[in-house]
Amino acid sequence: MENCSLCRCGSETVRASSTLLFTLSYPDDKIGKNYDFAQVLKRSICLDQNTQWGPARAEEEHGVYVYDLMATVVHILDSRTGGSLVAHIKVGETYHQRKEGVTHQQWYLFNDFLIEPIDKHEAVQLDMNWKVPAILYYVKRNLNSRYNLNIKNPIEASVLLAEASLARKQRKTHTTFIPLMLNEMPQIGDLVGLDAEFVTLNEEEAELRSDGTKSTIKPSQMSVARITCVRGQGPNEGIPFIDDYISTQEQVVDYLTQYSGIKPGDLDAKISSKHLTTLKSTYLKLRFLIDIGVKFVGHGLQKDFRVINLMVWQGSFKSLLVPKDQVLDTVYLFHMPRKRMISLRFLAWYFLDLKIQAETHDSIEDARTALQLYRKYLELSKNGTEPESFHKVLKGLYEKGRKMDWKVPEPEGQTSPKNAAVFSSVLAL
Repeated sequence: MENCSLCRCGSETVRASSTLLFTLSYPDDKIGKNYDFAQVLKRSICLDQNTQWGPARAEEEHGVYVYDLMATVVHILDSRTGGSLVAHIKVGETYHQRKEGVTHQQWYLFNDFLIEPIDKHEAVQLDMNWKVPAILYYVKRNLNSRYNLNIKNPIEASVLLAEASLARKQRKTHTTFIPLMLNEMPQIGDLVGLDAEFVTLNEEEAELRSDGTKSTIKPSQMSVARITCVRGQGPNEGIPFIDDYISTQEQVVDYLTQYSGIKPGDLDAKISSKHLTTLKSTYLKLRFLIDIGVKFVGHGLQKDFRVINLMVWQGSFKSLLVPKDQVLDTVYLFHMPRKRMISLRFLAWYFLDLKIQAETHDSIEDARTALQLYRKYLELSKNGTEPESFHKVLKGLYEKGRKMDWKVPEPEGQTSPKNAAVFSSVLAL
């Protein structure tokens, strides 16, 4: 190539430039127009200067795309322990707008349960001697604005129909639920009573500091062991349509039987008599119910969802989270500001004259009781027309609780109703 420069005085300077390398960009012309090589070359050289359609259109026109680094995962080498994986993630504006009210992007370090902000350069400072890259995650720029990323629900209603149990010894006499029929499929706004039980896989590791305070080294790891969903309306209201025990291959260090009702062997496919299934299968059922728009009723649902790994969210990210308007948590319905949370057992005794959880927790009993409490809440609050009247009800509840030390009286011979008696007549269906 020759560069020709024209000075103000009128003199022209011609000099040979160094060799340049261009990627030829051929027109995508569907009408069959012919282009000579000079036109193709000129179009290719002027590609970066061609902005008459704007940069976004120019990218699409010429097949140039820009990707931004959004996350890195590195292997921290340690000869003693084998090392560990650490993630650096660029958290976008949505989170910071919601949390801090500012438009801001920030890199964060995720190291086990430690999360802290870092400088952007730390995410790409790699060293093959101790900080080995494992994953570099790039995202196409303007992806959200230029493409429709709404995820269509790929889960079909058939996931709620009857399925075989993994347990080898399960018999029909042990069935504690009735699967939905096709004419019972939930619709948007339908009520579903939900309760979950958990077991402990790893105990918490902590150390005592010199000042007497406890420092958590590694938190306890919980795993969902049972999920129950109960019909919230219709002729079979109160009857479970999901009562899944989640099979696990991991070692359980504590079944928490007093609080979960889960006993050793319940999650073992070889000896369990329960309806045993996989975590994936149960996730699909919950995901379908969330996407279809049902309203979940339960006690302490936000905590349950968190351990299940579904976060309650006020927003539109339905593909990842549980919208807040689909969660009716009786913990908060019967709660006064700056006061203690009240147990399901005490609320059931006070409002419904029921004595539950006499021996152990049972997720069917708890889910059904939460539904009844929600009905009671609607009755007492009168759909919000008399808030002062409901405030008096809550005030009386807290006064009674303090007098009773929040304990339910246990008369002699009182036992908690069991599921077998409840379902004996229903199972004939």
